[in-house]
Amino acid sequence: MRVSVVIPTYNSAELVVEAVRSVLAQTRPAAEVLVVDDGSTDDTADQLAAFGPPVRVIRKENGGVSSARNRGVAEASGERIAFLDADDVWHPRKLETQLGVLEAHPDLGLLGTRTFDWPGPVPDPPAAPPLARVPFDRLIVRNAFCTSTVVVRTAVLRAAGEFDTSLQGPEDYDLWLRIAAAAAVANLDARLTGYRHATPNSLSKNAERMERDTLRILAKQEGAGAFWGKDLLRRRAFGNTTLTAAYMYHDAGRHGTALKRIAQSFWWWPLPFARSEVNAFLARPRFAVGILRRWAFGPRGAAS
Repeated sequence: MRVSVVIPTYNSAELVVEAVRSVLAQTRPAAEVLVVDDGSTDDTADQLAAFGPPVRVIRKENGGVSSARNRGVAEASGERIAFLDADDVWHPRKLETQLGVLEAHPDLGLLGTRTFDWPGPVPDPPAAPPLARVPFDRLIVRNAFCTSTVVVRTAVLRAAGEFDTSLQGPEDYDLWLRIAAAAAVANLDARLTGYRHATPNSLSKNAERMERDTLRILAKQEGAGAFWGKDLLRRRAFGNTTLTAAYMYHDAGRHGTALKRIAQSFWWWPLPFARSEVNAFLARPRFAVGILRRWAFGPRGAAS
């Protein structure tokens, strides 16, 4: 079973070198490592030149991370494709563990892992980590996959289509949903991917854009019939998406907007969310109270 690794990069020379080294250190080597340089203007090309096969650098004009991943997928020759962002790394046993599980479970189309904070200590994962399947109806309420953790069967990926280049931030979630509509998907309960937390200016921290595009994803799914006869699922999905937007607006200092989104979330779904759908018990009322206390006793921040 040959696996191709796709790494998009843009002006992240030192980080992408670290990512590539973590791939080359795998106990089960990749057949090819496709680093797609999305029009970098730093010394990315020079830094990557020191790597020989199986690393192949593909240079293209800047078009965004989705177009870079799509280019890598188009040129991949492996029966499995693994994604890794330029600022993340892998545990040395990641591919060995995931590919073994995919071989043992031929119905699985996509397999992710848990993450650990990077830079930081590298954990020692269990020899046989538990497998947690993610039903479609759970995934459509809340994304369960981090891109750098994912290994997917190439045939399943190509049947699902490309990353949507019109989305900026949640484009991976859109693709995982399309894959999950056609094949089983799961996560391994093992911290095999080192995740570097996003900077405040990253796509994943742009609250308005993330909210807009995630709502577009749900609208696409609605148009595809994902909610036919499932109005409660639809309301739960939109309710949780609105709650997620509230957290992002809060992180951006827009506490008034965050409170509005919490209220909208209750309108969509007044019942408690399942533990797998939120980060804490009674997450919304506790979150709202925390914002109000901040306003009353601490720095108010922006209220727009």
